[in-house]
Amino acid sequence: MKAFFLVSIALLCPFFLVAQTPSATAWKSTVTKAPAGAFPLLTPCRIEYDLSWNNLLSAGTAMIRFQNAADAWIARAEAGTNGLARGLWKYDCTMASVLDAATLRSRYMEHSETDSAETISYRVAFSPAEVRTAAKVNPKGAATTLKNTVCPYGPVDDIQAAILYVRSQPLTAGQVITRVIQPFDRPYLATFTVLARETRTVAGTDYPTIRLDVKIRKLHATKLELSSYKKMKTATIWVSDDAWRVPVEMHASIWVGFVSATLTKREYLTGKDALGKLPPSMVVK
Repeated sequence: MKAFFLVSIALLCPFFLVAQTPSATAWKSTVTKAPAGAFPLLTPCRIEYDLSWNNLLSAGTAMIRFQNAADAWIARAEAGTNGLARGLWKYDCTMASVLDAATLRSRYMEHSETDSAETISYRVAFSPAEVRTAAKVNPKGAATTLKNTVCPYGPVDDIQAAILYVRSQPLTAGQVITRVIQPFDRPYLATFTVLARETRTVAGTDYPTIRLDVKIRKLHATKLELSSYKKMKTATIWVSDDAWRVPVEMHASIWVGFVSATLTKREYLTGKDALGKLPPSMVVK
C-alpha cells in the first residue's frame, strides 16, 4: 500500500471502498470493453506533481514521462518522499510500462520500490487472456523471496494504460468507465464516473477540468473473487478539459488521513527526448 499512496495518486488516482458484490465473477459484465476512444492521443511529454498529506505536510513528488518507441508507448514514472516526510519515511519507486500504440493496451511493466525495510520489484507481462507477474522481495538483512503468479483474466490495464484509455473517451457527464487495472502485483476493479465540468484553480493557475469520481474493489489474483477495499474511503480526480486531458489535481481520504496530488509542471518532449527504449526482455515465465 506504500506505492498506492505515492504512485497511484500521482499518476492516476486513489480509490475508495464500495460494497462487495454478491457474485464472485458478476463483475466481469461491468467491465468497459469498448476500444480506445477518438480523443487525440497524448503526444510525448513530461508531467510532474507535488504530493501532500492533510494539506499541511509536503509528502513528496512524482513524475511521469510518455515517449514513443516503434509501435509502442513507453511510460516511465518516478516518485518519492522529500523534506520532513522523508525524515519520517524514506521511500522511492520507479515504474516503466510498454503500451501498444494502436490499442493503448498494456504489454509489459516493471516496478521497483524501496523503503527503510526492503526493496520490492515486479515484472509483469500482459496478454489478451492472462497476466503473468514475477515478484521479488529483498528485506534488509534477510533472504530474498521470489513469487510468480498467473492471473487468468485479460486484457488488463496497468496505471499508465488506464490513464490513456480514460482520457481517450468522450467523458460526457454521467459516463461510467470500468476497467481491470493491475498497478503492481494484483488486479483491481476500478470504476470512473464523470461528474461535471468546472474550473479548478491549481497552484495559482485556472484550468477547465472534468471532475471524476473513482471507486475500486480488490480482485483475487488467481480466483478472481471480488472484495471490498477498506483502506481508501473517498477519491476525486480533476482532469484538464483541454488538449492535454491529464490529472491536474487528485484528492483521497485514506486510513491515515487526507492525501492529495497537484500538477506542478507539464511540458511536451521533442527530438531525442520524445523517444524511449524498449526493455531488453518482456518475457515473464
